[in-house]
Amino acid sequence: RIYILPTRQGLLFASVLLIMLTGSINYALGLGFVLTFLLFALALNAMIHTFRNLANLRVTGGRARPVFAGDTAHFLVHLDNAGDNERYAIGLTRDGTSTAFVDLPARSGVTGMAAVPASHRGILRPGRLTVFTRYPLGLYRAWSYLDLDLHCTVYPRPAFPALPLPP
Repeated sequence: RIYILPTRQGLLFASVLLIMLTGSINYALGLGFVLTFLLFALALNAMIHTFRNLANLRVTGGRARPVFAGDTAHFLVHLDNAGDNERYAIGLTRDGTSTAFVDLPARSGVTGMAAVPASHRGILRPGRLTVFTRYPLGLYRAWSYLDLDLHCTVYPRPAFPALPLPP
């Protein structure tokens, strides 16, 4: 499932279009109508392209290297593009603070990395990851949630400085 909503810039763009339409109606400006509807058509095309940037991607989970407690675990996620169109600015995040962006050429795949802080030792699961895009104009944000079976081993942090060796 792909969800799509306008961004702040998209809402600002829509309000400017509404003001332009009101001004064109009020003053009977023919060229104002042309410009308003042309920009509206541009916004609709941007929505279609934002959705298509995420549609039909194949996402699989990769491996994660073991880390020490207090470090950051990096979970690999493989993104495959089976279509003929290139995909740009695909973001991968867990909590919205650290984001990795990748570009996917047509009929190929790349590997993205999701960073997750490892606060305590044991088995670390990243939880729900989010793949998203704002391409091409930033007026819309399309996203989808990933529930992959990923895990990473978190070892206890070594003591620093270490105890002196016996004589």
